[in-house]
Amino acid sequence: MAKSSKGFLVSGMFMGSLLLHPLGVQALAGGDGDLEKQVRDLVKQNRNLQNRLQEVEEKLVEMKKGKNANTGMTETKGEIAGTGFFSELESRISFSGLVEFGGAWQEVEEKSGEQDDESDLSMTTVELAIGAEVNPWVNLETVLLYEDAMFDPGESSLDVDVAAVTLGNTEEFPLYLTVGKMYVPFGALLTHLPDDPLIDSPTALAMGEASEKAVLLGLDYKGFIVSGYAFNGDVEEEGDDNHIDGYGFDINYSASFPISRMERITRGEKYPHGITRNMDLLVGASYISNITESDGLTEAIAEEIKEYVPGCAAYLHTGYRGFFLDAEYMTAADEYEPAELISEGRGAQPAVWNFETGFNYDWGRNLEVVFKYAGSDEAEGLGFPEKRYG
Repeated sequence: MAKSSKGFLVSGMFMGSLLLHPLGVQALAGGDGDLEKQVRDLVKQNRNLQNRLQEVEEKLVEMKKGKNANTGMTETKGEIAGTGFFSELESRISFSGLVEFGGAWQEVEEKSGEQDDESDLSMTTVELAIGAEVNPWVNLETVLLYEDAMFDPGESSLDVDVAAVTLGNTEEFPLYLTVGKMYVPFGALLTHLPDDPLIDSPTALAMGEASEKAVLLGLDYKGFIVSGYAFNGDVEEEGDDNHIDGYGFDINYSASFPISRMERITRGEKYPHGITRNMDLLVGASYISNITESDGLTEAIAEEIKEYVPGCAAYLHTGYRGFFLDAEYMTAADEYEPAELISEGRGAQPAVWNFETGFNYDWGRNLEVVFKYAGSDEAEGLGFPEKRYG
């Protein structure tokens, strides 16, 4: 860019010189003495023009620097780097994504003796998450989700999975408010196994995941998080009008305890993977006024029931030097009507659990070994497995 500007200025200056001195140019046709004088004059003019050109270039550079300072742009080694609006925008907006593609083969043998096997390829999950920090006290989150169910292409869907705004800054003040479409906090849905395709569909996820348009008020203070929320669900009680009558709360405590210096000295050589590892803990409990709002139950039970059935959940995670233990239990706090969900001839009170333990070894690449036991009780009407090992 500098070379082009210089060439333009040189040609412009010489053109101006010829226009200002037409008689001098015509005088070149005169005698030798006049010719020498004209040549000397032209050389002098050329030198003056060069000096003037240098002054103009210096002024242009100064003007450019001033303009860059006003617009938040700086020039380094001939390249212009942004530090203004677009750089600020980039620092406040984040994008993340997830793409899962899987294949599966399964063989199903019924108690009746019937046997069936099938295989399929599927784009199980495509997810795009966009987060925006409007300012330190206002944050937006949007998640677009495409899912393609294995062995059931008719179940493919594209949805706005999350669209919520959070008002608050827990580093400055412990209270925060979140409004919009979200997964309300019921249980922790702990699992180390992938849930697609068909490797592990966590029983706790099937019973506890509830996506609602809700208002949530939370408190985050020194490891304690207490949150309460209200929403208008899809399942109604018989005879009731459509109102915001669903609610719930969750309370949990999380902490990380550093390994003592003496322990690092005495055991660090024997367990090199644990030198920088901490002991971590998460324990919590949840309540929801109508567990039928869970996505896995809404599909299996009618959208209108005689009475709401509350749900309770408890969960625990602990880890130490790469070893971990996850435990979670969820249950309906009351029985459904037999016409709504039946088990052994009476109204069912479904419950699920999931236990996982294992070891995570970081040797530059991550190696994880997990063992699990999961199951359900009085949930055959929901299609949940009675026992599951992994």
